[in-house]
Amino acid sequence: MRAVGSRTLSSGAVDLLLQLSTGDPASVGELARTAGVSSRNATGLVDTLERAGLVRRTPDPDDRRSVLVTVTEAGQDWVTEFRQPANLAMNAMFHGFTDAELGQLRHLCLRLVTNQRAIEQRMGNQ
Repeated sequence: MRAVGSRTLSSGAVDLLLQLSTGDPASVGELARTAGVSSRNATGLVDTLERAGLVRRTPDPDDRRSVLVTVTEAGQDWVTEFRQPANLAMNAMFHGFTDAELGQLRHLCLRLVTNQRAIEQRMGNQ
């Protein structure tokens, strides 16, 4: 749970807010699918975020039965503040790395993920 003024946001609400922070509006159904929750649950999470002033609903111009959810400026500010501790930690961890070194580290980490997936796949096929 993360505080918003005097209220707290559940991890589900934070997840939706982070999805919307890209700036692209999304329908409640799309939010539900990407978050892996029911549309009813996503509607409740959007209600919470809307009451907190972090998102707004607008009519979908392509489907008048649907609404789109968009992050507000206050929502973007909340996400920026939410991410600040992680950004500070990452800046400290990677201090002094060159762009080339960061690129190499990323490449090596992706290779580790690929290898881990291959191991899991082999284990699942036995």
